[in-house]
Amino acid sequence: MFIITDSDTGLTLSLTVDPKPRNPRLTTDNVFQIVTWSHGLGDPHDWPSRKAFRAAFPAETTAIFPVKKVATRNGFILVRNHSDAEPVDGYAFATFERLCIAFGLDMITADIRDETIMEAETVCLSELQDYEHFVDGDVCHFEIKNRRGECVEKVRDLYGEGFARHVAQEAFNRHLYSVTMDG
Repeated sequence: MFIITDSDTGLTLSLTVDPKPRNPRLTTDNVFQIVTWSHGLGDPHDWPSRKAFRAAFPAETTAIFPVKKVATRNGFILVRNHSDAEPVDGYAFATFERLCIAFGLDMITADIRDETIMEAETVCLSELQDYEHFVDGDVCHFEIKNRRGECVEKVRDLYGEGFARHVAQEAFNRHLYSVTMDG
């Protein structure tokens, strides 16, 4: 995708598409669990039906967002379903206990509930987007090498080229600063 070389420090950054990306649903500490009854989509679960699932997770203690499957040129993805009129293929959910851990809260009280649910939806959409990047093959990794060709930093599983470029550039700048400060 791109290579940057700094002639003064000898550092080189290379950002490329990851040839064997890992599924973010399996490798990332996701806040949301995704439950569907469509083979190959969502996370493993033991709920035999939507009714059994909904009974186990009441809306008073769980952030639940309906999802539907959408076909892309590379396979199916899951997107947030905003209409109650359309059928859903499953749910993305996080218990309030899990949200408290993720957001550093002691508890979700009535006065912060709506704001917390909005923040949770943003996290949910991000997790769904990471999966979409994975399905579309838009997963990158970068490597930074010093002038001797030794790897000083390597990161993989960066979902989305824009995000990957940002993270890689920040790491490269950090190493440039470190080399410059060390003389």
